[in-house]
Amino acid sequence: MAVRKTKPASRLPQGFTALECWLDDWVLADSTARHEKRLNTPLAETRAFYDAMLPQAEAVLAYLSTRELGALDANDERLLKLMLSLAEIGPAIEWYGTGNYPDAFDARRFPLIVTLSDTAAQVQAP
Repeated sequence: MAVRKTKPASRLPQGFTALECWLDDWVLADSTARHEKRLNTPLAETRAFYDAMLPQAEAVLAYLSTRELGALDANDERLLKLMLSLAEIGPAIEWYGTGNYPDAFDARRFPLIVTLSDTAAQVQAP
């Protein structure tokens, strides 16, 4: 009897499965982890991620704008975290062409004091 191989479940929303190859490296826990990733990843690898994500960015943002923070499922959360990683590395690629900004203090000298949740519901101001 032949064994049927089932296709693994997608870890991203429908329409964005081409980005799944980036999940293990770029879906990071928080802004501190994204910052460290930018500083410690060779520019060629960062550029490859940027080049893969940027053409999808408009569609991803349009999709995520239909979702509500605090109520994201796991696939939506992973997609959001990919976009947050893109936002973290964007200036390094677009403005400086390096992960460490020239003529600046080492970014590690400015640690984050407060880390906000990437996916928690936002509170509306009264």
